[in-house]
Amino acid sequence: MDVTVRPACGQDAGAIAGVHVETWQAAYAGLLPQGVLDGLSQRRQTRRWRRAIHNPEGELGQVFVADADGIAGFGSANRGTGEITTLYVRPEAQRRGIGRLLFGRMAEFLDGPVSLWVLDGNLAAGFYAQLGGRPGIHATVERWGLKLGRTRYCWPNAHSRMDFYR
Repeated sequence: MDVTVRPACGQDAGAIAGVHVETWQAAYAGLLPQGVLDGLSQRRQTRRWRRAIHNPEGELGQVFVADADGIAGFGSANRGTGEITTLYVRPEAQRRGIGRLLFGRMAEFLDGPVSLWVLDGNLAAGFYAQLGGRPGIHATVERWGLKLGRTRYCWPNAHSRMDFYR
């Protein structure tokens, strides 16, 4: 599979929204209320991602897509915080190196220490550990009337390991 990771453009917003909804419904089943997952709207997410793409200095940061004859995954990275704020790959495209490529491109973009938050129970925690991430701070956040635990994974020198992520 030939994959290109590139900065997102406004035309990608709808496809990113589709990946967002699909991956949340798969990854967070049993972790988040089913009503939240069922209520995800591609239309609302398209608006959200269009705003994010046009505001790379905003909370989500620069948005990237993994293009493999269509958007197979996406992520976003905020230079101000050194965080990867999102990283999602379509379930059928997982385990093909796409997440690793996205992570590597975003680590390169951040050019320093990297961190990201992982919801407790999310199977992606194993993926981030394989990439060399170390669990750090554990915190609780309130969403949808629930207290959700999450762990911050950290890479002090992710940029120096770029060959590993390609």
